[in-house]
Amino acid sequence: MLVKKVNKLKNYEMIVALKPLLPDDVRKEIHKEFVDLVSKDGGEVLDVDVWGKRYLSYKIKGHNEGYYIVYDFKAFPKDIAEIGRQMKLKLEVLRFMIVEVEDVSTIGKSIKKKEIEI
Repeated sequence: MLVKKVNKLKNYEMIVALKPLLPDDVRKEIHKEFVDLVSKDGGEVLDVDVWGKRYLSYKIKGHNEGYYIVYDFKAFPKDIAEIGRQMKLKLEVLRFMIVEVEDVSTIGKSIKKKEIEI
């Protein structure tokens, strides 16, 4: 009996630490390439949260700071290895981490965002 494997979209979260002194056009190009990579096989970027520059707890490739971006996206599990491979090839990326999100309702709830008082 032949078993058909069902591939469905899963929710993922990726945090990227970029080199801190990159020009805006380079950061935008990295963002565009990531969105294109996710959406080429039917995936979708749900949310992008830019944290900006943050101090690192230790030096990475000679940098004390990193420019952080958090992506929430849907993709097929078979595409995650390719996304990771493409991120490793970019010289502008200091570190990245992709995790599968089990409970989508908890995305962004654990981080206290700054509120502006008027």
